Amino acid sequence: MSSHAMSITFTCQADALDIVVSVLARHKTDDYYAYERGEKWYMGLGNQASLVVDSEARNMTIDTESGRISRPIDGSSVSDIVRKFISENVKVGYKIFGQAGFNYAAHIRGQAFRPGNWPLLALLIPRIDILIHQHSVTVKGIDGEEVKALYQSIRLDTSGPCLVCPQDGFAIDTRDVKGEYSARVEKALSDISQGLYTKVIPSRALEIKHKINMPATLLAGRRFNTPARTFSLNHGGFQATGFSPELVMSLDNGRVVTEPLAGTRSLKGTKKEVRKLRDELLNDPKEILEHVLSVKEATTELQKLCLPDTIMVEDLMSIRSRGSVQHLGSRVAGTLSPGKDMWDAFEVLFPSITASGIPKHAAIEAIERLEDSPRELYSGAVFMIEDPKSFEAALVLRTVFQDQNRTWIQAGAGVIAQSNPQRELTETCEKLASIAPYVVTDI
Repeated sequence: MSSHAMSITFTCQADALDIVVSVLARHKTDDYYAYERGEKWYMGLGNQASLVVDSEARNMTIDTESGRISRPIDGSSVSDIVRKFISENVKVGYKIFGQAGFNYAAHIRGQAFRPGNWPLLALLIPRIDILIHQHSVTVKGIDGEEVKALYQSIRLDTSGPCLVCPQDGFAIDTRDVKGEYSARVEKALSDISQGLYTKVIPSRALEIKHKINMPATLLAGRRFNTPARTFSLNHGGFQATGFSPELVMSLDNGRVVTEPLAGTRSLKGTKKEVRKLRDELLNDPKEILEHVLSVKEATTELQKLCLPDTIMVEDLMSIRSRGSVQHLGSRVAGTLSPGKDMWDAFEVLFPSITASGIPKHAAIEAIERLEDSPRELYSGAVFMIEDPKSFEAALVLRTVFQDQNRTWIQAGAGVIAQSNPQRELTETCEKLASIAPYVVTDI
């Protein structure tokens, strides 16, 4: 018989990232989420309860300690299923982690899409919650013996060398040798000239032939990157580690925030070269127009969710440094209207304008035509629900993905009428430089 729930808080002088990586290395075959926000790391280990919607949105699987239930979704909306699962399981002090694939955007809008292999949507309530803030670690779980064992392993691991040693990544060729991406941009420009949409973000995926060590990749990549959020996950054998440059949205006590990033230049080079690229970014008509269109669309989306007189642009076109690149970034916020909930907000703001396009419906259709395979979790969202009033979703970019059959990285660029195909290709290379050099093989 398992013991009662337990919580242990202790001091640990090890670096927070080293603690996270060591825990993941010990539990790499378990379901887990690790999520960094500001100076805090939030982790969930094991599966106390979970909801998984398959790639076609036809079947759902719920795991609990009582067993597994799989059934068709006939006659039910995925949105209502998610709301029910959240309402039955969200508790103050305990977290729900999750992910939504890019195809979820098409599904909730009634659009056709090619199913991939990854779940359309998944939620996980872990058996153990871990919070790391500076040198304080709190381990909390439903089984006291599991909590004590994890506490002891953290103390043991942090008293000596980190379980995961820093390693160099291997060379990944990020060139578009066959010219496929440039052709994709040309097709998008043709669509735009015909008035089919104003902006779209076509992407390209680079396949990796090696299996990836996710904890080691997290260690190498986080030491280089300056993300808005960091995450690493393994749920049902689907793995991802990423350094998200922006939020899809956050909700905290009724306040909704979204942070569109659009407009990119490299951060590589001498200080003088980086400053020149920054000035170029701030004065490039194409980049400015692309960014302003995105901010305008974000404002329009918040009008569907928020009290009208509360919507405001709190920060407009400031420079955001994100690993190998610098972006134009803005923050748009408002107060959620009565009768709206966190999932209403998520489904309006998902997927990010800056990873799909304008108008969003037409851009999602265009991506389905322009790209030759489903995006899976790329440009989807990883999210964390802390309590009934706190929710946030990070945009899944600058990420390495892995399942039983495939490992890859992916990047895109925003295309508007003023775009140049060669420049957009260069932008994808600049973005890939935030993840490609830090992917570590699993030896």
